[in-house]
Amino acid sequence: MPFQPFGDKFDIRSPSSPYDVKQLIRARKKGWFHPKDGARGWIAGPVICLWLRPNDRFGPMLLGWISPDGPGTRIVGRAGSDLNGLLLLTLFLPIYAVIPVRMAMVEGDPGRAAMMGGFFALVIAVTLWAYHAFRKEAEPLVRFLRDTVARAKSAGAEVYPALTLDVCGYRHEGPVTRESIHEGLREIGLDGFVILQRSPTNYIQTTWRDGGFALEMRKGDALRHCLAVRLDDHSASRETISFDEVLAAFMAYASGKPTPPSLQWEAMLSMRQIQVAG
Repeated sequence: MPFQPFGDKFDIRSPSSPYDVKQLIRARKKGWFHPKDGARGWIAGPVICLWLRPNDRFGPMLLGWISPDGPGTRIVGRAGSDLNGLLLLTLFLPIYAVIPVRMAMVEGDPGRAAMMGGFFALVIAVTLWAYHAFRKEAEPLVRFLRDTVARAKSAGAEVYPALTLDVCGYRHEGPVTRESIHEGLREIGLDGFVILQRSPTNYIQTTWRDGGFALEMRKGDALRHCLAVRLDDHSASRETISFDEVLAAFMAYASGKPTPPSLQWEAMLSMRQIQVAG
């Protein structure tokens, strides 16, 4: 896996014109101080900048360049952890390099200068590793941009009157539709969750996990509380589900259709565990 402290690259294309793409992004992004997590930011000319949380422009961030692509639009850029801080670190690198050299020249103490240089190098290395390790925190921003630019809306305006939708602790106002479910899932960021339920013991829910999602469903008592895993996948990541799989599972639950064939449900508790807990 390549070392990418500046975040993951993305390349998104749309058949719509740059003007239409910008208008669509502006219409769907949240206001800067909206209390819920979700993509927010600004577009200035060809430059787009998005971040996730209100009053926090030093967390996960997306920086991109919007350009014509024939009759359509292309957006390229990077999304990662605290790109603001990383840019500042890059700007100050020459200063960090000059300090030990100047210390050696002025104080005549090359040993101390070498120690100082080593300390700066260690701090920078650890910082860059952290930016690389946590770059996936910006994945919801790329998902928002790709979904918006491609106009990837849930088909139809089917209404589910028996369902309630909870997005990160906020109850959805108005009827629950395919579009509102899609919008709610698209807004999931770090520590975010979505619950679609018919009753307190009949629901499907998902939370953010390691660049993907954990997906659960309950239909009755605790024995029927299950975790989704990828079928025929025995790796440690089999419980990490993609956005498309989560979306398909939520739509299947809402419409009463079978779960997507790529997933299977495993009980989270056995009868023995319930008896011991009781």
